[in-house]
This record gives sequence, C-alpha cells and structure tokens, in this order.
Amino acid sequence: MRRRGNDNTNPSRPPRFPSDKKSKKTENRTFLYLAVVALLSITGFLIALRLWAYPTAPVISKLPNASLENSYDQYSWGSYRPQLYFGLQARFPQSPMFGLIWYKLPGETSRIFRHWCDQGEGIKYIWTESDGRTFGHQELIDEELSFTTDWIGKHRSFSTVLKLNPKASELKKYYGFIFYFYDPASNMRPVYEKQKLKLIKGNSPGYGNYEIKFSDEKKVSETSFSGNFDPTFFGEVFQENLIKNRGLSLSKNKDLRNNEGRSLWYIHYLLEDTATLEFNFIAEGDQVDQDIDSAIQKKKDEFHSTFAEAFDLTSEDSKSPHISTAKAALSNLLGGIGYWHGHSLVRVGKEPQPYGPLTLISAVPSRPFFPRGFLWDEGFHNLVIKNFNPSLTLDIVGSWLDCMDSEGWIPREMILTSEAAKKVPPEYIIQAMDVANPPAFFYLVDSLLESRTFMTKNSRAIYKFYPRLKQWYLWLRNSQVGSQKGTFRWRGRNQTTEFELNPKTLASGLDDYPRASHPTDDEYHLDLLCWMALSSRVVRHLAELTSDHSFMPEIETDMRLFNDFENLNKRHWSDEKKAYFDYGKHSTSVGFRKIRKNEVEEIERKRTVKKPPRMGFVDDVFGYVNLFPFLMRLLPENSEQLQYTLEKIQDELLTPYGLRSLSKNSAYYLKRNTPDDPPYWRGQIWINLNYLALNALRHYSKSGPHSEVASDLYTKLRQSLVENIHSNYVKTGYFWEHYNDASGKGGGSHPFTGWTSLFVNIVTEKFN
Repeated sequence: MRRRGNDNTNPSRPPRFPSDKKSKKTENRTFLYLAVVALLSITGFLIALRLWAYPTAPVISKLPNASLENSYDQYSWGSYRPQLYFGLQARFPQSPMFGLIWYKLPGETSRIFRHWCDQGEGIKYIWTESDGRTFGHQELIDEELSFTTDWIGKHRSFSTVLKLNPKASELKKYYGFIFYFYDPASNMRPVYEKQKLKLIKGNSPGYGNYEIKFSDEKKVSETSFSGNFDPTFFGEVFQENLIKNRGLSLSKNKDLRNNEGRSLWYIHYLLEDTATLEFNFIAEGDQVDQDIDSAIQKKKDEFHSTFAEAFDLTSEDSKSPHISTAKAALSNLLGGIGYWHGHSLVRVGKEPQPYGPLTLISAVPSRPFFPRGFLWDEGFHNLVIKNFNPSLTLDIVGSWLDCMDSEGWIPREMILTSEAAKKVPPEYIIQAMDVANPPAFFYLVDSLLESRTFMTKNSRAIYKFYPRLKQWYLWLRNSQVGSQKGTFRWRGRNQTTEFELNPKTLASGLDDYPRASHPTDDEYHLDLLCWMALSSRVVRHLAELTSDHSFMPEIETDMRLFNDFENLNKRHWSDEKKAYFDYGKHSTSVGFRKIRKNEVEEIERKRTVKKPPRMGFVDDVFGYVNLFPFLMRLLPENSEQLQYTLEKIQDELLTPYGLRSLSKNSAYYLKRNTPDDPPYWRGQIWINLNYLALNALRHYSKSGPHSEVASDLYTKLRQSLVENIHSNYVKTGYFWEHYNDASGKGGGSHPFTGWTSLFVNIVTEKFN
C-alpha cells in the first residue's frame, strides 16, 4: 500500500529541492565513499600482488615435536658424514668434524686426491659391519692399495684405526694419509716434545678440555689454520697447501711454538708399506680403550649377534653367503646415516626463501650420488632398520616429521648444508611447497602398528607421531586432490614443455614413468589414490588408539571413500584392457623431431605429437604404477581384478632378475625422455617396488582362488631377486640403484644401499 503524505502538505506549492549546501555535503560523502572504496581496492590489489610475488615463507609447525627427548646424546660421535669415504661428527650444529684424505705420490695429487665419495674413481668401499651409532668397520680398495677403517665411540670420545694392507706384495708408490680435525668452537693448541708434535689440546662445549692423540708421532708432519671454514672445502684447503710443497709433505707450523690456537688441523703420514694408524679424540673425563682392536672385535660380535636375533636366523642360516651379503647391505645403510642442520631453500613467489632452521637425521640412498635425505626413500630404508634397531627408526622418523611446516608440508629432498648442496644440481636445490612425495612413512608405520612386540615397547613414541602424521595426511588430502571426487593428482608436472617425450612426475618418486602425455589439472593418478587409501587407514587406526574422537567421523568418511573398491574401479579400471590406469589427456603416439634454431646455433629436439591427445585412460602403458591397487592390497582376494593383475605381472613384467618397471609392450620402454635424460623408470628393475610386490604376493597367497598363483609368483620372484643382487655384489663389490631387466646387471648409482638394502628383508623373509 502506498503511503500518503502529511496532511499539512500544500499540494499547490512547488516541490522543494535540497539546498546547494546540502547537495554539496551529499556529493562530498559520495566522493569520500568512492575514494575509500577505491583506496581499499587498490590496497587489496597491491597486497594480493605482493602475496603473489612475495608469498609468505613456510613456518615450522608448532605441533608437539615427534622426536623423543633424551633418545640420544647429541655430543656422541657417529659416521654422520656419508658423502665422505670416512668422516665423523656429532649431532649438534657446531659439532667438530673428523675426516680422512689420501693420495698417491709423486706429482699427481690433483687427479688422485681422495676425500669425497665419487663413483667415477673406481674405488670399492663398503661398511661390512656397522650399527649406525657406536662403531663401524669399512673396507676400501683403491687400485693396488687396500686398507680398512674402523671407528668406535665411547661416551663423548672416539677412536679410529686405519690399517694399510697393500693389495700386491709391495706398493708401487708412496701414499699420503691425512687425518683432519676441525672444531669451530675451539682454539686448539699443539703440545710438542723434542720438536715433534705429541698431541693437540682443545676446549669446546660438551667436551670440556679434550685431547687429540695419534700413533707414530715421529712420522707425522702437520699443518693447521685458524678461522671459520666451510666443511665443503676442507679437502681443497689441504690440497692447495700440499701442492705448494710439491706434494711431498705439509708445511711445518713453526709459528705455533708461540702457543697460538688453531681451529683446523691436518695430521699427515707418508706410507710405503703395511701400517696401522690410530687417532683418538678424548673428551674431558673420558678414557678410550687401550686395546682398540679388542674393543672393535667386541662390537663386531655384538653386531652379528643382534643381526641373527633381529632376523630370526639359525646358526646354519648365518653360514649362508646370502646372509654375509645381507649384513653388508644393512651395514652400509646404517653407516650411511647422516646428520644435517640448516635451512631448506623453498620457492616462494619469484624468489627462493630459506625455510628453517631444520635438523635431520636420516639414511641416504647413495653415498657418492645422493648423500642427503629423501622423503619417500626413508620410509623404505626404515623397513630394514626397524628390524635391527627400532629405537633408531623412531629417532629418524621423528626427525623427519619435525621438519614439517605449519600446513603439513615436508620437503621431499633435504638439502640443509653446503656439503649436502655440493652434490645437487642447482635446478633441484629449491623445493616447491605444493609438491608432495609418496608418503611411504605410512607404509612403515602400518607395519609398526601391526607388530605386537614393537607396540608393547614403543606405543608412546608412535602416539607422539600422531599429530604430525595427521597434519601431513590432511595436507596431502587437500593439496593433491583431483578434479573428481575420490581422485588425486600429483602436482609439479610441466604443462608447457616441448622438450620432454613425457613430462616427468618427480613428486611421485617415479620420475620419468609415463603418465598422460599432456598434463592438465583434470588428470588423476592411480598410485596417489592408493597411497591415500593406505594413509587414511593408518591415520584412522592411530585416531582410535589416541582417542581422537572428534576426528573419527571425518577420517572414517575418507577411509571408506579412498578404499572403496567401486570408486577405484569407476575411476581407474579399464574393462577393455583389464587393468588399472592413470586418467588424463593422452596421445598414444609422440616422438621427437629435430629443429634448427637458426643457421648458427645447433639443432635441438622438440616433441612432436603424431596423434591428437584425448581425455581417457593412459592405457598404452603398463608397469609399476598399474600395480598399486595390488601393492596396497586394495583388491578383494576373489576379484577378477586380482586375477588379471597377476596374469599381467607374469606375462609382461616378470624377468629372471625381478619385476621390470615398464612392460616391453609400452612405446616408452627404455626410451629417453630427452637427449640428455636416459630411461630411468622405463624398464629397469627397482628393489623397493619389487619388495612391495613380494609383500602383496605373500598376502594374497594365504587364501582365495588366486592364492596358488600368488604363492608360485612369490617363490619365483624372491629367488630371482636374491640370486641377482647377491651375484652382482660378489662380482662388483657394489649394491646398485637398479638392475637391467635383460641381463640382471647392476646400473645407476653405486654403491646404492638405500632401498636396495631391502635385500636384507627379502633374503630373511621379513615382511609385514
């Protein structure tokens, strides 16, 4: 109803208009309002622009630490410098460092200088006995030179013994051996006796007044330096000094008679025959064993006894040559554990920013090539370590989880120090905050939860992991979500490159394994769904054990969806090809063509697409990724999907040496991804995925209509892997990154006792 005007209004009067004064006020208010809106819009735009160009750097999570308190003495020593042939340090940021350098004489020092592990030098070196914490025995062969290194820790002190055993009856040349010791927190001073260096004294936090003693003082020449040094250049500092003296000896420190302190010392020996050299670091209040050989032998005996108990060996089992190989694999895994403290470089907007400080204790895949922590590798490493030393596994896993940021992201590669960065190509140093890595730790934790013996002793530690495992799971679930409900997509694929045959998926850990040829946001990945299915089960189990009642409805919903057999089949199963596949925009025919950039520059190779891509299954590829529903045991034992998967394993992947990573029927089999990028996960045999396959075969061999086929496959595959890894080790002295599917010959980085050390579990049949 329309409202009437006031009764006293005179309709005959002309309408009244606002006065000019009132109109101006209104205009001013409008202008002010618009100005404020514009200012806020501009401010918001500038803030958004700044956040795009300079987003906030990641912040370390404030969740309770996963690491156990007082689980180790940070001042105790270990072989925590895996990138060196022989190096020791403790587990705190300003730890002193010990290392070994050797070289030939005369005159070739620049070419035969040995310090950092280098697979191109042809040196055979392996920890044959090591517990990763208190001792290690290593054997090294450098042409005609053969020697061993032993170390043993006691409280906060350590002793090392180097025994030179010429391979031939006589050495062809002199050799120089140098022990060096660096303490950034101390001014070490020499003690001389009859003009010869007797010992070195120093003082630093955690060690008090310490002494450094060494054998054969009369044969020693020494040099030293003051100041702070980058550990990356310890070798170069020594080498420059050596070259100045024509490679014969180090310069004498006559100026040190004035008792001036130094932070870096080199103890130099020239040897031409059998010799034994000792180096002792003695912290205040400690005493080292007078009979070092006996102390080391006692540690070796303990190692063999612990190994037999951990892997359920009889006295007859222990005599097997396969067991000797297994002990070497375990020892090199443990002897390759490293310690790092520093910042990770993270891509934040346009510029990398430091994230940290972070502290990590971790095994490494390969001492010469990958001497740093890798997130998904470490889950596999600890499937071995947990059997030998469960507390060490808890220590390592807690360390990794404590590197998590506030959102739940963990860097997939840990490059925290200059020493770690030295072995990394520049393009791989900077980490991306949206890029994940397979959460293999959930596979590990699942095995721990299923062990009644382990949980009886260590349940408190596992419960302490839960808040961070939960946060990591949520980050994975939310950041890697796919375009369809119940799907997931690895981030980080290059959608614009013209120079790769198939853009890599580094986040998946399977690098060049073929995916959809044309990456889009609408693709989704089979293996990631399976990882999330496993992870949701583990988190659900932990939520129940820790009484996280408020989270139960959410995680149960996730678990049902991600483990739902119908959803798996709807999203990834091909009735036509009878296999599971990735889904995405894919061409079944791509190749390279040569293009001349101009008349001056060289020819480059670009990808050519011979058939237009289509959205659908990536069904011209069969290999490891297609096995993931089987590997994670998502298939009912009576399903046709299990039957067809087992058949395809036998027909397309099984070789006399293990399961190849990609079927020969795939167009990508053994194809280079770029001219400079040889095939990696395109046919080679990898031990970590073979271990998962053995574990799944063992599971499916227990019952069901396909149990006999699974059991037969298990027996064949296990025997093939054991014989091939062992024979390669016997022939070459190395464990290898991967093995050739046609010949069984080892390839890639070596020695590689990361997940290849799963040989230990395979030969002793230690499965979940």
